[in-house]
Amino acid sequence: MRNKSVEAWACLVVVVSGLAWAKPEEFGPGYDIAMSRMVPMRDGVELEAWITKPSHLQGKAPAVLTLTQYDIDDERRGGSRGEAAGFAKRGYVFVQVLVRGRGRSGGVKSDNIGLQVGRDGYDVVEWIASQPWSDGHVFTFGGSYVGMTQWRIAVQHPPHLTAIAPYVPIYPGWDIPNTNGIPQAWTTVILGLVSGRQLNNGFAANPSYWMGKMLEHYAAQRPFSELDEAMGIAADDWWMQDARGKRLSFFKMWLDHVGDEAFNLAAEPKAQDYARMDFPILTVTGFFDDDQPGTLRYYRGYVAHAPAAAVRRHFFVIGPWNHGGTQKPSKETDGLAVADAAVLDMTKLHADFYDWVLGRGPQPALLRNRVSYFMMGADEWRYAASLEAASSGKEETFFLSAPEGTPEDVFHSGRLLPKAPSAEPPAMLVSDPRELPELEVAKNARAEDLTSQFRAFQKRALNFHSEPFERDTEVAGHIRLTLFVQADAPDFDLWAQLLVVFPDASAVHLGEDIRRARFRHSPFQQEFLKPEEVVEIPFEFLWTARRIPAGARLRLTVAPLNSPNYQKNYNSGGRMGYETLKDARTAHIRLFHDGAHASRLMLPVAAPPAISAP
Repeated sequence: MRNKSVEAWACLVVVVSGLAWAKPEEFGPGYDIAMSRMVPMRDGVELEAWITKPSHLQGKAPAVLTLTQYDIDDERRGGSRGEAAGFAKRGYVFVQVLVRGRGRSGGVKSDNIGLQVGRDGYDVVEWIASQPWSDGHVFTFGGSYVGMTQWRIAVQHPPHLTAIAPYVPIYPGWDIPNTNGIPQAWTTVILGLVSGRQLNNGFAANPSYWMGKMLEHYAAQRPFSELDEAMGIAADDWWMQDARGKRLSFFKMWLDHVGDEAFNLAAEPKAQDYARMDFPILTVTGFFDDDQPGTLRYYRGYVAHAPAAAVRRHFFVIGPWNHGGTQKPSKETDGLAVADAAVLDMTKLHADFYDWVLGRGPQPALLRNRVSYFMMGADEWRYAASLEAASSGKEETFFLSAPEGTPEDVFHSGRLLPKAPSAEPPAMLVSDPRELPELEVAKNARAEDLTSQFRAFQKRALNFHSEPFERDTEVAGHIRLTLFVQADAPDFDLWAQLLVVFPDASAVHLGEDIRRARFRHSPFQQEFLKPEEVVEIPFEFLWTARRIPAGARLRLTVAPLNSPNYQKNYNSGGRMGYETLKDARTAHIRLFHDGAHASRLMLPVAAPPAISAP
């Protein structure tokens, strides 16, 4: 028998001999990281950048840029090492840069979200193009805030910007920090997330704190203008300068300018900006994305004003996702099951798009036409030349009806009819700011998702049901609701929700919207109601595409908006955000549903599928 020690040494010699012929990079991660490098801006401020390159890059490569306020290593917000590594292994240099006031970046967070970000983005793009490892092609990548920075960079027209790919981009002044002119409480959560110079994921992941603070503030009937302080936000962390040169917190500055179009849209792309854009664009959003209105405003502005040849290279993808789910689609969106065909690898789609732009890969199959949309219920991708072309141009109209005037409850509801009733007494809605209805449903609201039905049972809610659909009906576009109302107060808020109710009594969310009476025509056009005046209040739900099966019904719920998620309207027409309980005024609202004032719901009928999914 041979000595075991001799055998072991012999094996080791063979292994070491084999390793001597191996290349060192075969044992590496496949990419190299240059951490915390500083990039100079035109005014001398430096921004922190992390640069991830293909392993031992010798030649030149295209680059992908994210200009972000989030942490570079935060995988939930476009900064994961997985994305950086994935792009590097595809042959791209991935450059992540922190905006002013974040990380080691100089400057302060005093921007109006747009103008300075765009100028800095121009400088970063051109700095990247000047590096010895750059081949001169610079793409942009990222969602939400990072989607917004891409559009702001594009407005500046840096010469080496090759293409942009914004998904779920926010649109400051349009979809944040207000919804149709109604200030959002969620703004304080975002401010808490980015408070200081590092990302505060623990804060964001602790809804028991920030939801609790919203409810506490709501229950105490404190002025909305104090919510940032109640949340713990430092006034001098992210500030803006008013017309007198005084520093105001971001929250209060925007609150003081609700309804001011010049302030809110100061940094938005203008027609002449779009007209100069001549590069491919990939835009992605979701049916349930809170920032879909902003995404569509960018898209429609570009389509209206960019050169025709450039518009033909703008691809728009929309699917069954919420804000976060659009960035990383999964098998579920807020309690709603998502079909396998809609669970996309979004990073791969973007990389494939960049490869196609460079001419080193085929056009992604999903981008076979300018618009790709997922038809829920049919669970397949559909394609159209434009977002409008996804709709047939026809509508199914349902008229609100309740012979008794005011529907009693969800079990004794009004109806949605194909013809308007000739004469019916109006339904009555009471908006009393002194009430606190959200406290009664706080536990339900914490677990609310796209299948929840408890809102129909809330106090003050009016419900209307359609008859069961006789055949499958496909909807694609914006569902709209027009209400004819009269009130004894100059202002009030209303909320509307539309559900599909299936034969087994389960339901799924189809649309939702909120409106403030004074902003009924525009969030920048303030018109208070006059006594005895009957006005139209138009609602427009998010763009969606769904097959409603035969046997299912629609449920429309309308109620006063009285929620900790938004600035409370005290119905007096006073200064928004600064009113108190002493300013409260109960609004008695008459909702008309008769031949002369036919309140109605309009569903856009989908166009027949031009190209079926493979």
